[in-house]
Amino acid sequence: MAETVTVHFATNREEIRKRGAVVGFGKRPHQNSALWLRYGAAEMAARADGDGYDLAELRVARETIPDGSSASAKPVLGSQEVFDGLRARLAANGADLVALIHGFASTFESALSNAAELKTRLSAPALPVETAAFCWPSDGALFPFWAAYYADRSDVRASAEAAVAALKGTARETAPLIGDVSMRDDARSAAKAAERALLRIRSYLLGLPREEMCERNMHLIAHSMGNYMLRNALQAMISDLGERRLPRLFKNIFLMAADEDDDAFEHADKLARLPELAEAVHVYFARNDRALTISDITKGNRDRLGTAGPRTLAVVPHKVVLVDCTEVSDTGLSDARHQYYRKRPEVLADMRAVLSGLPPEQVPNRVWVPERSCWRIRPAR
Repeated sequence: MAETVTVHFATNREEIRKRGAVVGFGKRPHQNSALWLRYGAAEMAARADGDGYDLAELRVARETIPDGSSASAKPVLGSQEVFDGLRARLAANGADLVALIHGFASTFESALSNAAELKTRLSAPALPVETAAFCWPSDGALFPFWAAYYADRSDVRASAEAAVAALKGTARETAPLIGDVSMRDDARSAAKAAERALLRIRSYLLGLPREEMCERNMHLIAHSMGNYMLRNALQAMISDLGERRLPRLFKNIFLMAADEDDDAFEHADKLARLPELAEAVHVYFARNDRALTISDITKGNRDRLGTAGPRTLAVVPHKVVLVDCTEVSDTGLSDARHQYYRKRPEVLADMRAVLSGLPPEQVPNRVWVPERSCWRIRPAR
């Protein structure tokens, strides 16, 4: 087999089975519940033309939920196996973890391909990275665009709660939930899936003895509609934790080409409390992003955060860094200036500098734009 790139994942997508074994994941929420999470890892092989990766091997972590016949039986959670393996890889390689929440119209395989690209392109000799993807059930189809877009918006809200719960650790990954949580509409449950994933990581880290900590950083990238997913996961977490301060899970959160309202940082029911989850939040935007222009005009959405940044700077927290990618957004006609976060060398170099710990004013190839309080990435000469 050709050399492969390992990508880890959590997903609440429907299982595709052959002879009783899970061989893939489909485009809809899990058959049992949108809150049903599976964890695993995949080997991704680079395509011969260099444009992305194909799935070469899928490993889905084992799940065992006791049926109640034995009082001493304990559940086997796939997250435990995956987190243990990731922790060992991070410690052995001196690597950081970069988690990806993908955007609109992604298949399970394309989400893993994007995560593999990020692993290859963000890794540096001084700071290698491992990547993981939260694969929520977007339809994986661009047409009919109108119907697919709104179907994905609905699945985002449902999957976000599952992602938060994956961080939570108080609910079983595959056990059906009961009561009002499991009976909410499908949209809410998908958002809860993302929340479950987030809180499961938190629970895992809190349960580690200090001597077993790998002392590496975690970072989060949300692309396009993945930012709407992140908003809903955030709101599910706030609902669960009440007035308590949110856990600081990440070193950096990157909001890339965000298909999110431009007033999101102004409202507590959107992204106002997101900075609590990280040391810094970085908003990368491009005024010529054609995909977001379509979202704005044809879907009746308000101006997008990923087009020109926040609507007003008056309430943006000091730890939110704005980065204008307008001059470095072009990656080919088919990408609609929307995929620069994983394809433009200048943007990837900027992200590597942030991951390495450089403060905003020391990141190379940036120009400060005082009238807009943002940094602008210059095109390579």
